[in-house]
Amino acid sequence: MAEGTGTTGTETPAVTTATTTPLTAEQLAAAKPVLQQQMLVDKAVASDAAAKLDQAAVSGKLTLDEDAADALIKAVDEARDHVMELWKRASDQLATPLQFGENPVAKAISARFSELAVSEDSGAAKALLDLFKVLDDISNALSKNRDTTRQADEDVQQNITKQGGPW
Repeated sequence: MAEGTGTTGTETPAVTTATTTPLTAEQLAAAKPVLQQQMLVDKAVASDAAAKLDQAAVSGKLTLDEDAADALIKAVDEARDHVMELWKRASDQLATPLQFGENPVAKAISARFSELAVSEDSGAAKALLDLFKVLDDISNALSKNRDTTRQADEDVQQNITKQGGPW
């Protein structure tokens, strides 16, 4: 049992049933602008956070010891690589035409769903690619910070050694 969860591990979880109602084309069309806007807001927030992290690393306001930086860089890189794998799988799977039938309406709906999924401007696959880029920016900022800190430590060590002090 995890501390503070309030469960003893012996309770039976509540069982819920959910039903889904298929979306109509009108509902999907109405939801698309809202989802696109939220995706743009989320991307802007993530990009802003990455830029602030980069600025903090460059200005020396962000300091991590080398081991902590390496561990954080590794975790971010693993997340970035995982997102890339998801993007590759999702792009292939989402681009697969849906099989609604062979009539013109079914083909049009299938094409529309495919466009929503993998569109270069607003598709789900694009959102994954945008997340990959943000994680890559964060990894680069952390790497710069680690390298700057390492260089500063080496400079201090050299200065102390030049002055005849032990390191």
